[in-house]
Amino acid sequence: MSESIRPHTPVVHLDLRTAELAGTDPADLRNAVTARLPRPRPHDHRFLVVDTPAGLVGHRTRYEQLMGYPAPGRVRVLCLLVGDLTAHPPEGHPAERRLVRPDTLRGPEAGLIWAGDLHAGDGRPGAAAPDDPHALAVLVDLLGLPEVFDETLDVLGALPEGVAAPGLWVLEHGLAPEVRSQAWSEALLRFAGSRTAAPAGVAAHTGADLPPALSTLAVGAASGSPGRREEGGDAARAHDAAAEALADADAGLLAFGRPAGLLTGAGRAELESALGRARQALDRYHDVVGQVLRSDGGTAGAQPAAESAARLARLGVAVAPAATSGERIGDSLRSLALGLLRDGLPLRAVAQRFAQLAEQVQPLSNTPLLAALDGLRAGGPDGRRPEPDPPGAGVLALTALTGVLGGLWSGAALPAALTVPVLVLVGVLLVARRLPGGSARAVYASWFGAAALVGAAGGVAGAWLTGLPVWAAALALLLALGCWGRLLLGLWHGYAQRWGRERGVVPLRGELDGLDALLTRALREFWAVEERRYCADAALAVVGVLRTTADTAEEEAARGLAADRPEAAEGAESSEEGAELWLYESGEEGPEFDEPSWTEDYDWNLEPPRSAGEFGAAGDGGSDFGADFGADGSGAGADPGPTAVVPPWLERGEAKGGPDLVTVLTGDLTDAALTALEPYWGAVERGHVGDAAQERIAQRVRELLGVARDHLRHNDVLSAPPFASPHRDRGGPVGLLGIDARRAADSTALDPDGHTVVQLNASEQLDLLSRDPSAVALIRFGPEAARDTVGPDTPYGDGYFGGAPGPRGEREVLTAAGRYAGLLRLTGLKPGVVRTVRQWHDEAPESEEYEW
Repeated sequence: MSESIRPHTPVVHLDLRTAELAGTDPADLRNAVTARLPRPRPHDHRFLVVDTPAGLVGHRTRYEQLMGYPAPGRVRVLCLLVGDLTAHPPEGHPAERRLVRPDTLRGPEAGLIWAGDLHAGDGRPGAAAPDDPHALAVLVDLLGLPEVFDETLDVLGALPEGVAAPGLWVLEHGLAPEVRSQAWSEALLRFAGSRTAAPAGVAAHTGADLPPALSTLAVGAASGSPGRREEGGDAARAHDAAAEALADADAGLLAFGRPAGLLTGAGRAELESALGRARQALDRYHDVVGQVLRSDGGTAGAQPAAESAARLARLGVAVAPAATSGERIGDSLRSLALGLLRDGLPLRAVAQRFAQLAEQVQPLSNTPLLAALDGLRAGGPDGRRPEPDPPGAGVLALTALTGVLGGLWSGAALPAALTVPVLVLVGVLLVARRLPGGSARAVYASWFGAAALVGAAGGVAGAWLTGLPVWAAALALLLALGCWGRLLLGLWHGYAQRWGRERGVVPLRGELDGLDALLTRALREFWAVEERRYCADAALAVVGVLRTTADTAEEEAARGLAADRPEAAEGAESSEEGAELWLYESGEEGPEFDEPSWTEDYDWNLEPPRSAGEFGAAGDGGSDFGADFGADGSGAGADPGPTAVVPPWLERGEAKGGPDLVTVLTGDLTDAALTALEPYWGAVERGHVGDAAQERIAQRVRELLGVARDHLRHNDVLSAPPFASPHRDRGGPVGLLGIDARRAADSTALDPDGHTVVQLNASEQLDLLSRDPSAVALIRFGPEAARDTVGPDTPYGDGYFGGAPGPRGEREVLTAAGRYAGLLRLTGLKPGVVRTVRQWHDEAPESEEYEW
């Protein structure tokens, strides 16, 4: 195998028998080659050319153009000649059949293969023509494998004149029709996805899985504050006044809760004044926030965002400018869709992601914000006393202990035992009266009076039983008075703070915080409102396209693989004249005619796609050579069909499918969708995503799905469709077809001498072949997967299919596209059969038309 040319460069297939390339215009050749070359352009160029022996000299200009085709690396040409040799000798020469070739096709970079009869002169009734397009499609597909192409040219370079007649025996692996049809339907359904509202595994976007432009719109604003209160503006002044008044109220509440507040009411006036000022400032701030919300910030779309920003500025509020643009949004949506689809998500799952994105970025109406504003106003200090809680057990125990200490009297001093209960009752009533709203209920004070009275009774009983002296009772009374003071101050501080929390500072501060949060939320909704609305609309438009595509895929699955596809050109006859206008809704102004169209920007061909036969049956090279090789370049395709005659050198095996079959077909469908959607992103960036654009894309999807179906029917699964991504690994015959790779190896090992090879010449043509054994070369080819399956214990398991020379010096080729295995024998022609035209005289008489 040649090592000097890059092995993965695809082979460009050209048929010089067709009208497309019949002339000599170099532009026609350039267009044909450009359409068939992959992108980016390869370093080296390989050309597989189909011609007739009689057309070699007539197409000499084309061959000169091919050999001189501009390429960064090498240019190699393999010419496959189909048909019998004709006798057109110059005057004075014998009327013998000769192969006349132009001098351009001599040399190591060019070679000729002459297949005189693709059915080996089969004379049975109903035999196919010598240039049967079905047999030719298989031969071209085989020679179009880069590995076989290079090996064939290398072998031809070692043969006399660089010309040989081929002999073949080929084992072709393919899917059984029912397996292919079932896999096609399963792939379409997997590609479309489930119809459930929330497909499994689909979660809301967190920003980490989004391109930066979309992440900023979806979650970037929520993580910070995109707006602010301008210093000195109405909003800032109202907010600062409320915050200052609440700070004063905090200080007043602290002073009011001290002993002086209980005894003299000190701090109460200051507290009530601060609360009143806070209420007034909050009312002003409430009004400013209400005006901000009612300005809507452009969320409703009733006014331009610039006008809304000016109104907000007059209220002392500024919104940060957007950090993205419509063009970046469109490009980011494209990147997101491509990433999700290439990750294997079905169409409806991707549509669900886009619907969630649209919901996240869609600006909210101001109606729910205004409703939230109405529910924020807190009730101020209305003079009502907060409902007191029943005293706890600890407080009552302290009160009873105070009564015990104050009740240790007996005899004539017994009335002094009532001192502490009376003081407790009076003190609790005083605590209640010092707070705004009047005295507490008598039942609340009675809890403490009763506890003190019970304690005093216990103290009297204890003093009577122990005979406690008076001086001891007096000392105990002093302790009781200390406990009484501590009890009252604790009740006063706690009750005052409770009043402040429930009827004073805390509610007002909560209202201030709520207004701040509501203003921040409003500014988040007002931020980048036009860009977010644009993103939401574009995302929803993509949702529509994806769901329509999913419906189309389900329709294709229901129709089945065997159904005939409607003509791709239906409804697209006027695509060229409408290429500039279809993206625009009715009544919208289209682009000027001197502006470049979006189709040029995205290199999109609006003509209906070629049939599968036009795309060809190429293998690993991803070629575009026609699979139909009739005299006019048309035929039935690579799929032989029920009436096609299988050539005697071809054995077809029907596989049952491998584990990767449905996955690879689903990937092909994804590539088809990405190809159809590619021009749509330009429309998204321009904001032209109306129904007409979606319908056009849906039509293109239907066409490409039809192309994928026809490609699978004609070319099976191993060869990639024309729109398949060149970077996606398709796997081998084991994973796709489920075949035993050992059979591919055995198919060549079982015939070491090549006796099963069928010479592609009629019997009367065999006398033109060389009888010299050194002019015969045998190439064994098979899928690369066979090397990993067969072992050293098989006839050719170690080395023979590993690229090393075989036991008899034959050549071996491992192919990445594992559809074919077999033997190719190249036999040189007898001396004198090949004549080279060294000079051509266009104006010379017929007898001097060429020189030998």
